[in-house]
Amino acid sequence: MDCDYHITIRDINRFCQIVENEEIHLDDNDAISVRLWVAKLQQGGTAAFLKDRQDPSPQGSNIANDTFLLCVQTEFQRVRFQALGSDFLSIDATHNTTQYTGVQLYTLIVRDLWGHGTLCGVFPLTDTDTYF
Repeated sequence: MDCDYHITIRDINRFCQIVENEEIHLDDNDAISVRLWVAKLQQGGTAAFLKDRQDPSPQGSNIANDTFLLCVQTEFQRVRFQALGSDFLSIDATHNTTQYTGVQLYTLIVRDLWGHGTLCGVFPLTDTDTYF
């Protein structure tokens, strides 16, 4: 009866799924889940901006109307960016690294006085012909 006393991989996977459902996957519909997640981040003090493919683009932004854009910057990232962003800013872009086809992921990184990088923002963007 060792199973009465030891945790198994199956138990861990079940707990991970419970946490994911409570913290990340907030609704079965991805569009609703993302909106709920952004609202939750904003309530916690994180700077988050969401432009869904159905939302109109901000006036003067030159962002295509069918673009999905999500910008996330935590308080720590904002403070580090303000403190270090004037010396060095690196923008890294990846493509198709998620389960969603056509999504680019941009990250902003600044370097401290010792040359170490600090992540200062994350921005997924869908492929379009117009970028900001």
